[in-house]
Amino acid sequence: MFRKKQNDIQEVRRKTIQKDFTIKDQTCSIIIEGAPYASIDGEERLLDDGLLKQMTQHVAKSIEQYTSKYYPVPKSIHISNQAPSEQESEPSTHRTEEDAFLDVEHPTVSLDDVYIDEEMRQQLDSALLIVKHHKTLFEDWGLDHRTETGNSVILNFFGPPGTGKSMLAKAVAGELGQKLYQVNYADLESKYVGETPKNIKKAFQKAKEEEAILVFDEADSFLGKRLTDVNQSADYGVNITRSVMLMELERFDGIVIFTTNLVDNYDDAFRRRILANIPFTLPDEKGRMSIWSTHLSADLPLEKTITPSVLAHKYTNLTGADIKDMTLFAAINSLKNERNALEISDFDTAYTYIQHRYPNQPKVNVVKSETITEEEYQQEVQSQS
Repeated sequence: MFRKKQNDIQEVRRKTIQKDFTIKDQTCSIIIEGAPYASIDGEERLLDDGLLKQMTQHVAKSIEQYTSKYYPVPKSIHISNQAPSEQESEPSTHRTEEDAFLDVEHPTVSLDDVYIDEEMRQQLDSALLIVKHHKTLFEDWGLDHRTETGNSVILNFFGPPGTGKSMLAKAVAGELGQKLYQVNYADLESKYVGETPKNIKKAFQKAKEEEAILVFDEADSFLGKRLTDVNQSADYGVNITRSVMLMELERFDGIVIFTTNLVDNYDDAFRRRILANIPFTLPDEKGRMSIWSTHLSADLPLEKTITPSVLAHKYTNLTGADIKDMTLFAAINSLKNERNALEISDFDTAYTYIQHRYPNQPKVNVVKSETITEEEYQQEVQSQS
């Protein structure tokens, strides 16, 4: 019996179907929206089902071939034959003109994917336990009434550029399976002059709606000491911005991460609210070895004598960003000299490039977290209420 020609089909109905594939021991669902069905010989059938089967198999095969640690097997892929106007409206994660100061990310790295020393890890683990046991602590055990400063978890990452502050913020989000909303003060201030307080409120509101982690880069610009001698409108605007930030922190019950190079500039009112101050310094030899291991991919051709341990011992005073760039510079130098594998001389050349970045590198002072008494804390709360 021959199937009817497509021209004989009177009515085509659209449905959403799902096909599951196991890729590298992970389940990936390929979801086809608007798949065409029709009644043929009294039986409802998927049109061009053979083509659809081949298409989804090719998609699954491509995913298996082109995944990595940073681009793992996705949980789902959506394919649609409908025009955007026909699809259900969903919240957009793209930046619009109104929220151009926000960068939205869905990190896939976790704390196990980045190098942090034992002391930093213990601080982070303790802070994240507050998030994981939020209901028990603040509802069941009644700790929410003990302070008027809110139940937000505020972390402060401070240290020189390139030491991994932003990467660790992404790892925290990835560890908890949350989105990351990154706010850059320079973008916010330059593009929205006079509207900074309004946009701070917007950032907290969006983070609350999406249960996202908020990251404020260049946080000293937000958290600096409030001005006591206000002589012009700009000074008044600075104080309003910082007051709004304090109020939003008190109302927020999620995670806020501040990153800065200038932690000494923070206003004391903000210092009191920081749960953990985590210093970032240049990695030691163990840390450098871990970072080199991350950047020396299995496909990178190296002389047999070149190992993460050798590179970590030989090249000192490097940030994680420096090591990443050194790997690229060494590879470029090897290609420039028409070699099929990277030699130690390529890394020597790359190290020279990196050192030229820091002709007068200043030292970074590590600031210890301040411990205050309950009486001092209550006085600070009352002074801000």
